[in-house]
Amino acid sequence: MNDFIFHNPDKVYFGRNQMEHLSKELLSFGKKVLLVYGGGSIKKNGLYDTIVS
Repeated sequence: MNDFIFHNPDKVYFGRNQMEHLSKELLSFGKKVLLVYGGGSIKKNGLYDTIVS
């Protein structure tokens, strides 16, 4: 295995109305970001559409 350093800082918002912070956070990464999600509940509950819009 090659030697490497993995750095993965996290920021997690907990509580009500935390989606309000999303657009500001995403702007700091540029115009394109990768959205990774699991089994599909994110689409069933409407969260995917909220994030994409």
